[in-house]
Amino acid sequence: MNLFRSGGVNQQPADSAGRAIVVGGGLAGLAAAADLLAAGFEVHLLEGRRRCGGRAASFESAADGSLVDACQHVAMGCCTNFLDLCQRAGLGDLLRRDRTLWFIGPEGERAACTPANWLPAPFHLAPLLLGMKHFSLGEKTALAIGMLRLAGGRFASAAPGSNEPTAAVWLAARQPERVIQLFWQPVIESALGESIDHVGVTAVRKVVVDGFLAHPQAADLLVPTRPLGDMFGEQLVHWLRSQGATVTTGALVTAIERDGAGRVTGVRRGEELLAADVVVLAVPWRAAARLVPDVLPPVDDSFVGSPITAVHLWFDRPIVDVPHAVLVGRVSQWVFPGEHAEADGGHHCQVVISASRGLCDGDRERLLKTVVEDLEAVFPAAATATLLRSRIVTDPTAVLSVRPGIETVRPAAMTPAENLYLAGDWVATGWPSTMEGAVRSGRLAAAAASGRSRGLVADLPKNLLVRLLVGSMRPPQQA
Repeated sequence: MNLFRSGGVNQQPADSAGRAIVVGGGLAGLAAAADLLAAGFEVHLLEGRRRCGGRAASFESAADGSLVDACQHVAMGCCTNFLDLCQRAGLGDLLRRDRTLWFIGPEGERAACTPANWLPAPFHLAPLLLGMKHFSLGEKTALAIGMLRLAGGRFASAAPGSNEPTAAVWLAARQPERVIQLFWQPVIESALGESIDHVGVTAVRKVVVDGFLAHPQAADLLVPTRPLGDMFGEQLVHWLRSQGATVTTGALVTAIERDGAGRVTGVRRGEELLAADVVVLAVPWRAAARLVPDVLPPVDDSFVGSPITAVHLWFDRPIVDVPHAVLVGRVSQWVFPGEHAEADGGHHCQVVISASRGLCDGDRERLLKTVVEDLEAVFPAAATATLLRSRIVTDPTAVLSVRPGIETVRPAAMTPAENLYLAGDWVATGWPSTMEGAVRSGRLAAAAASGRSRGLVADLPKNLLVRLLVGSMRPPQQA
């Protein structure tokens, strides 16, 4: 049965706000669909791949066909809109909250760093900073001062190539080299997915303020306990359908149809025209530029993707004895153990390396050897374990590189076409390219389409001291 009329006048329930087509089934498109449903639209979501979820995807294990995440995704306590969407869809219980951050230093020294619930922000970070055993007291003090100076700074959001410094330049003048290498570099690259040599200091300030200083629960890690393909590709989609949405996968949109006045009339799948009153385009930036070149011109050097590499390892026994680990001073950055043994007895763990451009000069065997050696150096069980198999997954454009001035060229949700809206973690949301940024973009697009003033869940509250420290941070624009 065809769920659309091919051309002609839309047919929808009398109480519907109209027919909305969401193009793209990543987190941005899924979030847009959820909010458009709440606004009374008849919602049809079209995803070109066979499963929704976008980059929050999984592949099938060679051992037993179970789902394995292509790259580990985590959220933080400050990701209020992502967490709200998960709660609404009944997925909240599938996120494990880790309040303790495990850092493993260059010599294998372990630091269990836990923010204090009993101290007001920003003092709640004192136990976390003091727990970093790989730093001297002087280095810890310098780090704390650096975070406060960064939070209180004011940086012009100018055009690309302007005077906004990169994180590396700003930090080099204010922080000890060892603190940069063993804290700032792994934290920034993990949070923003890009090297400190490339990211603008404005984006780093966002991470420091919202991810660490703003609230005692801001830095909590929210780790999915089910495969991403199950959570978002199946369960979130099932929830949307239960709310009345039509979700079609394997549905590649080839064109956006518009009338002489520039208003969108529908989307095209090959020869089939699917009529629409509202269209939300929630696809990667290059795909959006191809579909609506006059609305979003072909991207230039301002829009650059940054790669992230996941190294999947299956050993004959468990080797990781902590819920997660941040390895500092090594090629490997984050380590996550698998939840269960597989059919052949293999125990999975995943090493995630952000900003992996030119990693080991592209030599995959050398990368695998380096990662295994990193694990053997910090996890005693790895030294006696047998590696059964491995798989390396690299997404060359995993995130938008938040370079100096990028905020001036990220497009808003609204476009010159009055009923066409943009969503995606590359759209202007005030957030970097993250799951939270993706969900925010979808909500902003849905709010603009429905005429609401704002469709976002509030950030974690900042107390008076934090507000005085950071000043005003403007919310994202809707237009």
